[in-house]
Amino acid sequence: MQKLKFLAGFGILFFIYYVSFYLVKLTGISFPPAILGLILFTMALFTGIIKEEWVESASNFLLKNMAVLFVPFVVGLIVYKDILIKNWLSILLVIFVTTTVIIVSIGLFVEHGLKFLNKEQKND
Repeated sequence: MQKLKFLAGFGILFFIYYVSFYLVKLTGISFPPAILGLILFTMALFTGIIKEEWVESASNFLLKNMAVLFVPFVVGLIVYKDILIKNWLSILLVIFVTTTVIIVSIGLFVEHGLKFLNKEQKND
């Protein structure tokens, strides 16, 4: 029974990834399928379409083995070392700017969301 839950969890995760991959391909939007998959997965969890118990064992397995999953990334860094060394300042600048923009955007989004919730609670 435990193996079946494990396989079913992986099946759900792969299904969501492939749905997001084909949505990006069909619509032609320039958006990473993995990020779209995370958004779809989060929405499915929040709406109850997917139960946490269904994907828990597969997710825990992936989290426990995350270091192994990053090996291709590290190999890629080694392969493109010369390009990274030549463009290190540009890369750091992009990382700094995009991180700052994301943090500020999320902060503003949460601030407006809390204001909206407070207005809703006062109206009730």
